[in-house]
Amino acid sequence: MRTLLLMTALSLPAVGVAFQSDYELMQQWLDIESQRGKLETTWQANKQSLENQIALLQQEKLALKTLLAKAKEAQSEVDEKRLSLTEQQVQFERNQALVENELAKGEHFMKRVLPMLPPPLQTQLQSKADKLTQKSLSLSEKLELYLSLHKKVDEFNTRVALNMTNMRVSINGKDTELLVSQIYLGLSQAWYLSSDGSAYGFGRIEQSGWQWYHGEAVLNVLPAVNLPKQINKIRNILEKPTTAEFVSLPLALDSLNKELL
Repeated sequence: MRTLLLMTALSLPAVGVAFQSDYELMQQWLDIESQRGKLETTWQANKQSLENQIALLQQEKLALKTLLAKAKEAQSEVDEKRLSLTEQQVQFERNQALVENELAKGEHFMKRVLPMLPPPLQTQLQSKADKLTQKSLSLSEKLELYLSLHKKVDEFNTRVALNMTNMRVSINGKDTELLVSQIYLGLSQAWYLSSDGSAYGFGRIEQSGWQWYHGEAVLNVLPAVNLPKQINKIRNILEKPTTAEFVSLPLALDSLNKELL
C-alpha cells in the first residue's frame, strides 16, 4: 500500500510536467497559426497592391512609349523644318547678295545717267537718287526707292510733257532769263519757246549730258524750218487738247555709246 502511494505520488509531478509541455506546444502552435494567418492576410494585401502598381507601371510604360514615339516624330518634323529654314536662309542670303549687287550697279548707273535726263525730270529724281547712298536705309527701302525712280522715268518717257519755267537762254551771245514753255517728247527730245516768241531752242540727250541749242545754233543739229511756229502750235494743242491736229517737228538723235553708260 505504501509502495502504491509512493509510486502515485512520484508519478503526479511527471504528469503535470507532461501536461504543461503539451499546453505550451499548443500555445506555440496557436501563436504560429495566428502569425501565419496575419502573414497570409498581409501578403494578400501586398500582392493586390503590387499587382495594382504593376498595372499602373505597365500603363505608364505604354504611355511613355507612345510619348517617345510622338516625340521622335515631332523631333523629325522639327529637324525637317530646321533644315528647310536653313535652306531658305541660305537662299535668302544669296538673293540678298544678288539684290545688293544689282542695286549697287543701279546706283552707279543712275549717277551717270541722271545728268543726261531732261532737267525737270532731273529735279524730280535728284532727292531720291541722293537717298540711295544713305547707309541707314534697309535693302527693301533702297529697292523700293530704286523702283520708284524707274517708274518716274518710264512715266516721263511715255508722254508729251509741257513744262512752264524760267530758263536762261542765249540771245545774241548774251544769257538772259526768260519764261519759256518747254515741250518734252519722252526722254530724248525737247523744244522751248518764250512767252513772247522771241526765243526758241531745241534740247536733246547727249553723251556728256542734256544739251540745249538756242536760236540759230539749232541749225547745227536740225534742218532749217520755222521752228517757233511749229512749237507754238504744239503748245496751243497741249494747253487746249480740243484743238489737236497733226504737227511735224524735226528730230535729231545723238549717237550714244552705251558701253560708257
